[in-house]
Amino acid sequence: MALRRKPPPGNVRRVAPISNNLRYAIANKADETVQCESFQERKLTLLFDRDPTVQKYSSQPERFAFTDEEGHSRTYVPDFMVWRTTGEIEIHEVTLTERQVRPSIQKREQAARSICQQRDWRFIVHTEATLPSATEEANLLALYRYRPTIYAHTDVEADLRQRLSRDEEQAAHTLIAGLAHTLSLPRPVVISAMCHLLWHQVLDTDLTSRLLFVNAALAPYVRIKLHEKEK
Repeated sequence: MALRRKPPPGNVRRVAPISNNLRYAIANKADETVQCESFQERKLTLLFDRDPTVQKYSSQPERFAFTDEEGHSRTYVPDFMVWRTTGEIEIHEVTLTERQVRPSIQKREQAARSICQQRDWRFIVHTEATLPSATEEANLLALYRYRPTIYAHTDVEADLRQRLSRDEEQAAHTLIAGLAHTLSLPRPVVISAMCHLLWHQVLDTDLTSRLLFVNAALAPYVRIKLHEKEK
């Protein structure tokens, strides 16, 4: 008989195998262990990590208790809790569209909304239709490795702000060549710095239509501009 391992700190349970689902354990912004019970949940954590208004998030955060219409006691553990820099708190649930018609799912979501409303929290449900597409997901995963500050480069950022200051966008290969020449930097250093800025939304590009990377380098057709908040 196998020993039952304890969940990570801050999680009320361990994620379970359901219909051959993929399970993940990652580190959040506070370097705490976060569990994902499906690849759809992993997609959502990428959005949390990239969102500057998300101060912290945790998985399997609490066991909600409620009584169903038949008077039976039920419990439900939502997928994520999010703390915003504004002080707001949110509960996030990831499900499949086809499951939303099930009475049991509808009842637990209704109970969760009621509990969140009493606490002045938001309850948000995500499905495969609202989460990133396969292309956007691949781009986010590619940029994810560049989130640490080790890839930041002040000279590259300053030069890019000048080159893109007139609400214009330029091809990635043009920017890389120009920065490498002007700053006398190796192309990999420039590319890493640009990817760091793309992850942190200082720079912007379309993540939904084409893959950003070809043979481990930014694809030449990628168009890059300053993010709206940086203009």
